[in-house]
Amino acid sequence: MSQPQPSDPVAANLAQGIGYLRAHLLNHAEITLRRVLEVDPNHREGRRLHGIALCKLGRHDDGIAAIASATEAEAGNARALADLAVALRDAGQPDAAERAYARALAAQPATASAPPLADQVFSTDLAGQDFNVVDYPYRAEIRYGGGRPPHPELAALISAGRDSFRERLTDWSALQPDFADVTLGGTYDSDHPFWLNSWFPPLDAIALTGILRAQNPQRLVEIGSGVSTKYARRAVQRYGLRTRLTSIDPHPRNEIDRLCDQVIRKPLERCRTEIFEVLEPGDIFFLDSSHRSFQNSDVTVFFLEILPRLKPGVIVHVHDIYLPDDYIAGHVPRLWNEQYLLATALLFGAQRFEILFPSWFVGRDPQLRAHANAALRRGPMAELDLYGASFWMRMT
Repeated sequence: MSQPQPSDPVAANLAQGIGYLRAHLLNHAEITLRRVLEVDPNHREGRRLHGIALCKLGRHDDGIAAIASATEAEAGNARALADLAVALRDAGQPDAAERAYARALAAQPATASAPPLADQVFSTDLAGQDFNVVDYPYRAEIRYGGGRPPHPELAALISAGRDSFRERLTDWSALQPDFADVTLGGTYDSDHPFWLNSWFPPLDAIALTGILRAQNPQRLVEIGSGVSTKYARRAVQRYGLRTRLTSIDPHPRNEIDRLCDQVIRKPLERCRTEIFEVLEPGDIFFLDSSHRSFQNSDVTVFFLEILPRLKPGVIVHVHDIYLPDDYIAGHVPRLWNEQYLLATALLFGAQRFEILFPSWFVGRDPQLRAHANAALRRGPMAELDLYGASFWMRMT
């Protein structure tokens, strides 16, 4: 999630804050960009970016004020004016947004082009990556979401489960006091998870805990381990679950072997797929691997050889899934493609899956997000951004 840091502390925090915004780690971004302003309160880009973070956290009035202040200090900056227009539009102030966008269009070079305001996004949500595969050039760009409409068929398919997603949030609200001992910050060498980590965000941690407690599976097989493993072990211990944790990962980002009942330190594609045939209804297959499908990669093996053979009732988790949107800006340079295989499976084989909880969709849906905030953001969790990218489903 981080980028190479400049030696100047202000520049370093600014670069890190931009990286956090692009990765949708909004609490991280707000804290980091606030540090820029503590050193230099008049830093125009820092003020504007901090305003974007506040807007994305739902603090629209404070965010608009910060962006407007920065914009007035650089009145000829078309991109800053466009950011102000997006903030006003998203806050339900269409007339003011149109005026700001007219100023943005007037400030840009005569040869430049710009989308209509309805399709405009914050500057931190713009991303593209040029690359070549053998002799064919490509450009990776965000096609759905990020201010643009979601994929329509996927949006309809996923939104059909809104009532059940709401019910799960209501059920998990009873667990809210159990998270009081999870700290905001921490260190990765500890056995205990913390909220503001860079790998497994709050809504995903809550969903994992809630599903484990409700299902009490005999087995959780985790492909890709780290912070999620710590939350899983925490749930097993707190609720006295029978669940055995298996970690399959050649190089976990955290030292978690002591938290697991079985460890297999090799890539998924080097494992015999027969070992997953023991998974029974209610057991969990948890995938958070390379996110890339190539010949003989872990993602390819999962979708072609494991997923089709899982028994009905087995619960499947895939991480870093942003459906019905595209990958977020921070992931575009990584050239991930895993969620396109999942999208294809859903579009052409929806009857094989029951969608249990799509964290990203829930966090972007205004009504579901409001319900999640009311149910879960209390006490020590009041300031948490309930962001997530877990996609939970059950084989049918």
